[in-house]
Amino acid sequence: MEPDIVIEIIVTSGTINRKELYKPKQVPEVWFWKSETIRIFHLNSSSEYEEVNRSSFFPDLDPNLLLQYLAMPDQYDAVQAFEQFLRQGNF
Repeated sequence: MEPDIVIEIIVTSGTINRKELYKPKQVPEVWFWKSETIRIFHLNSSSEYEEVNRSSFFPDLDPNLLLQYLAMPDQYDAVQAFEQFLRQGNF
């Protein structure tokens, strides 16, 4: 069974086109988080990855909002704050 989404955290720069690694597996969506930026790529009908603004799996999730919680220094506080945000239904 292949994944529906791959999320990569990029720590170093490299010369490998990371999206090409997922084409053979036909992963529908690939996210890259690097330097306070989230980029989302969706596999189109031509089997090419194209950058999109929103996830097809989480269309109501604003990646910029998610970055606010990822930037929080304490993981526990970030999870608690994000869960509270979701409970309030503000998205």
